[in-house]
Amino acid sequence: MAMMIDWHAHHTAPEVAERIRELTGKRPHIDAYDSPDLTKRIKEMDEVGLDLQLICQGAGVYADQLPPAQALEVVRQSNNILAERIAPHKDRLAGITALSLKNIDASVEELERTAQKNFRAVLLYPHVDGEMLVDTPAMDPIFAKFAELDLPIFLHGAGTAQSPSLKRLEDGGAGVAYAVLSDGEVAECCLRMIASGLFDRYPNLRIVIRSSGGGLPLLLHRFFWKHKGPQGEQKYSDIFLEHFFIDCASSDAPTLAFLIHKMGERNIVFGSDYCGGVGPLSKGFLAIDAQNNPQHVRSLMEKNSRRLVHI
Repeated sequence: MAMMIDWHAHHTAPEVAERIRELTGKRPHIDAYDSPDLTKRIKEMDEVGLDLQLICQGAGVYADQLPPAQALEVVRQSNNILAERIAPHKDRLAGITALSLKNIDASVEELERTAQKNFRAVLLYPHVDGEMLVDTPAMDPIFAKFAELDLPIFLHGAGTAQSPSLKRLEDGGAGVAYAVLSDGEVAECCLRMIASGLFDRYPNLRIVIRSSGGGLPLLLHRFFWKHKGPQGEQKYSDIFLEHFFIDCASSDAPTLAFLIHKMGERNIVFGSDYCGGVGPLSKGFLAIDAQNNPQHVRSLMEKNSRRLVHI
């Protein structure tokens, strides 16, 4: 039976947005298509032939900009609310666990807790307070738990770069931070994972990169450096293609064709970025429908997603 799965969708709970406003003085934006009533998104899913949607917290709900105790409070609140809202729709909606990397031990407990509540993956941002942590020993308990629970990682840029020079730009440089710098964070994060030997220690880790891979497929020919691991030397590009997938969110038709050509048919999944500022769910299928063989593209995305979530 065919099953189309959406890897990239958001929900910003108004309760979480309000709590962040109380803590920071700034309320995260809630997308016009977002609603606490998740039956509305299921109706849109039915209209476009989407069977399962994995939902993570809203892109503006970046808890690790807060002090550790508050960050943990926010991610737990976000996970709890999402768990309540997806529970009546477990055959159509699943969660992506939010974590605070300022609270490693608590995050390990949170993974165990949410894995029992139909959360099928985990959301990971590249850095905390401007520092990359993925290649540090402190992260090993989290990666070990990912591997133990066999949970795919959904890697999303935070868009929280704080360079003083950004203040010279309109909107405080937000357009630059979200459109370019966040993709740079993701690219650096992926290469640090490879260069640190993460996949030697946890060979079953699988990572989905949001929004057309954040520019990484275009750079794949530059991944000629060789990792020196227990199995001998491997090119970074080979390790990347073994462990990383990309979703097609934000792709137009020519970009999607390039991604399939560059990454191969085994490394692409469907992602809509629904409730992430891109409009109706149907917009996420425009690039697929414009391909020479849309049904083949849907089929390969389905197969890849099934492998990731073991359906």
